[in-house]
Amino acid sequence: MAVNYPELWQFRFSMYPEKARWALDYKSVPHVRRSLLPGPHALTLMPRFGQKTMPILCHDGRVLKNSGTVLDYVERTWPDPPLYPVDPQQRAQALEIQKWFDDIGPALRRAAFFEWLPHTEYAARVFAMGFAEWQQKVYAFAFPCVRAVMRMDMHIGANGAETGRELTKEALDFVVRHATKTGYLVGNRFSIADLTAATVLQPTCLPPEYPALAPEPRPAGWQHWLKRWQDHPGLDYVRRMYRDHRGQSCAVSE
Repeated sequence: MAVNYPELWQFRFSMYPEKARWALDYKSVPHVRRSLLPGPHALTLMPRFGQKTMPILCHDGRVLKNSGTVLDYVERTWPDPPLYPVDPQQRAQALEIQKWFDDIGPALRRAAFFEWLPHTEYAARVFAMGFAEWQQKVYAFAFPCVRAVMRMDMHIGANGAETGRELTKEALDFVVRHATKTGYLVGNRFSIADLTAATVLQPTCLPPEYPALAPEPRPAGWQHWLKRWQDHPGLDYVRRMYRDHRGQSCAVSE
């Protein structure tokens, strides 16, 4: 009998699909991952799902779109170990923190991409990791066109990058301030608040547990971005969340 695995549509190197991956892995849920290349992905997603953003989770005839909806479905369908606090007040607080980090994520990504995207060959290789060598080469060749579309769609420019950097510092300050007492943002255990915060802040330090790690050596723009944050104490929180809670992949082949 065929097993009805959840099907996760994703970019390998992207914060919001990482939220969904992390939740599924944390709960040890076997799932199939459908990885697409940024840019050409729209040709697959638009006819099928009517949108070009991910993650998208398909399961038991349901199609769940955007990371908050996916995480809520994952929590209800596979409740153990829980990501939502049991206490109603703490649960509301954790969901509020999730929403805040989800809302600022695009600005943080805009700031990082402003420094990352000019490095054509390297950026293309990172975004295309896991694909066949010939696909990576073709993607790198086409990346200047892909980059132009990304800059337009994401409104990537100097002013947006400055705003994104300010919000990145605010977010790092937030996790330092709120995790001081127990090590976690809500209560005394890992929750959806920590998963979301660590995922959104992952670009500030590229922890080694991230499933799609940008390899060394990194070009100047990537190094400059990482150096900008390297002395902030908030990176200790991000690294600890990944080290202690990211776990192993539960992706399966059909």
